[in-house]
Amino acid sequence: MPNINFYKLFENIDRILMILILLLITIGLITLASATQHATSLLANQIINITIGIILLLFLSKIDPKRFLFYAPHLYILSLILLLSVIFFGFESHGAKRWINFLFFNLQPSEIIKITIPMTLAWLYHRFQNNISYKTHAIAFIILAVPCVLIFNQPDLGTTILIFLAGAIIIFLAGLPLKFIFISGFSFLIALPYLWSTLHIYQQNRILSLFNADRDPLGAGYHGIQSMIAIGSGGVFGKGWTYGTQTQLNFLPETTTDFIFSVYSEEFGFIGIIGIFIIYFLILYRCINMAKKMKNSFSRLITASLMFTLFSSTFVNIAMVSGLIPVVGAPLPFISYGGTSMVVSLIMIGIIMSLHSNKSLIAN
Repeated sequence: MPNINFYKLFENIDRILMILILLLITIGLITLASATQHATSLLANQIINITIGIILLLFLSKIDPKRFLFYAPHLYILSLILLLSVIFFGFESHGAKRWINFLFFNLQPSEIIKITIPMTLAWLYHRFQNNISYKTHAIAFIILAVPCVLIFNQPDLGTTILIFLAGAIIIFLAGLPLKFIFISGFSFLIALPYLWSTLHIYQQNRILSLFNADRDPLGAGYHGIQSMIAIGSGGVFGKGWTYGTQTQLNFLPETTTDFIFSVYSEEFGFIGIIGIFIIYFLILYRCINMAKKMKNSFSRLITASLMFTLFSSTFVNIAMVSGLIPVVGAPLPFISYGGTSMVVSLIMIGIIMSLHSNKSLIAN
């Protein structure tokens, strides 16, 4: 009997997807060991984060999707309360106030929003799927805008952009008229000068440094310059594990979080980069195939948004460290060090597996 229960625990797990995720996690741990110069405490913390994430993945993969549908608005309200609690009880690190002490770890509520926004918007459009109007889209925009404003004020521009885009993709897929999209785009262009004025000075300098990193090589341009040196110096085959000079000599900043891809690139080179790109592509391809088999709007909208969140985070991180976009601060899914980000990424996969395994349980 115990053996039967053990196998039932994994019955909703997509084996191919899980193997690909575990490959990325393994690459992350290997790279983290080098980035921390074998600091066992950070490695131990990351292993704990991964263990918690996998347990939650297994648990959520067995949850009836009807429960996601029912609890979506409640989880959204809870995540807003957590975001508001950051204002009063959060602590500051690296000039940003994004975390609160929760039990034995630091919780970043903005990461949780990456899950609750897709679920809540999908719940909204599923509920009004037979009568989607401009009013529905307006409510969806308010649901999306409130946490974005709170996260932007932390300040966390990178996460704000990712969450807004993840929510916008659901609104678009739900049938937002093209006329409204063009009006919104035109309004955004008109508002650019005001939006620029709302950015902090260091955020403005990071954007300006994208076009000319040498304007402040020891300030706003430092991160980008050191990152591009690390990536370029890796060559075709890399310098070898723990032999990356930019990392080991501490020229490269934030090696365990935002710039861990630079560490990996320096040590494993162009061949290693191609390998990691292939893994991310296969995960995306697998998730798309799973989404195609889902037979209700709620499941498809959530899956599309979660996939977009994961892979836009991947694109933003890699583009950021490669000097293609400004440094905005975004972890690399399944690889960067971080408790909330790792757990949330694994939860996303667990939700997708649940929706795939129970694809006909929610009436369309």
